[in-house]
Amino acid sequence: MIDSIRETVPLGVLHAASGQRRVLGAVCTASGAALVAYVLTGISLSLTLLAALVGAAAVAPRVWRRMSTAQRSLTARRTRAGLLAGLAATAAYDLFRLALVLVAGFRFWPFDIFEIFGKALVGEGAPRSIVIVAGVSYHVLNGVGFAAAFAVWFGDRGVAAGILWALVLEAFMVAIYPGWLSIKALDEFLPVSAFGHVAYGATLGWTTKRLLQ
Repeated sequence: MIDSIRETVPLGVLHAASGQRRVLGAVCTASGAALVAYVLTGISLSLTLLAALVGAAAVAPRVWRRMSTAQRSLTARRTRAGLLAGLAATAAYDLFRLALVLVAGFRFWPFDIFEIFGKALVGEGAPRSIVIVAGVSYHVLNGVGFAAAFAVWFGDRGVAAGILWALVLEAFMVAIYPGWLSIKALDEFLPVSAFGHVAYGATLGWTTKRLLQ
């Protein structure tokens, strides 16, 4: 199949399309990049998120205009599949973590992060309901954003690829969260986080493949 494509499409065009998809996939990770910037610099998460989204909004249309009609169609289809799969994968991630905590009787409660995200976005003095809504919204934004990036970059490669992608995200979380949040119960944080990401990746890979088929 690849050989037949290469017979009709110049190799440079294939490389350009691949490069454009890499950029658009990176755009989908804007909210995650904002969190890394916030943790490393101490700048307000609301500001880093705004900057990341503005940057993404500036870059994406320029890349999109350079793509052929066929490339746009493929990328749009993958993006839609990734967004839908991301909702399912994020739900699986949270439900699996909740079940693991309840069954294993861990003291570590992974959902405190919603309030932490919320306060970082809307401030310490905001009403708790607004804080929680903001935190949950940001959590879901990250989940669907990373899922869309996976779909744009890797398409329908399935469960194994989804789990591998999720473990890459897990590695970034392990590198950042314990120091940032001063997590002391690492013996509980690590398995809850790791197994949650496996559930996320498996759901993402399976759902994306089904939607693209």
